[in-house]
Amino acid sequence: VSETLQGQLEDLEKAAARLQDLCPARLCPASQEVQGTLQAWAGLQELLRETRAHVQQAVRLRHFFKDYLAMISWTEDTRAQIFSETPSGHGLPETPREELERRIEGKLKEFEALA
Repeated sequence: VSETLQGQLEDLEKAAARLQDLCPARLCPASQEVQGTLQAWAGLQELLRETRAHVQQAVRLRHFFKDYLAMISWTEDTRAQIFSETPSGHGLPETPREELERRIEGKLKEFEALA
């Protein structure tokens, strides 16, 4: 659509230049039409920039919430794993406990970055 409008605008500007050469007395109405078209074009370009900015913000928010939900899901899964283990001394055998602590530390770093 933008390319089509740009092409039509160029054609209109060329036609206005030809009219000026052929009939300078009638330039005012055509010139006003061209100016109106240029203003409308500038308005459309501004709306397009605003729309792009809103779309980029929506994409960033969607990514944030996706990461946030993944963090909540991981937290719930980890909590379930901790409480599902049979209570023996420390709750989890040494190796799985160390692995869990390492994963928790990594997730805490991810959470800080997300925050």
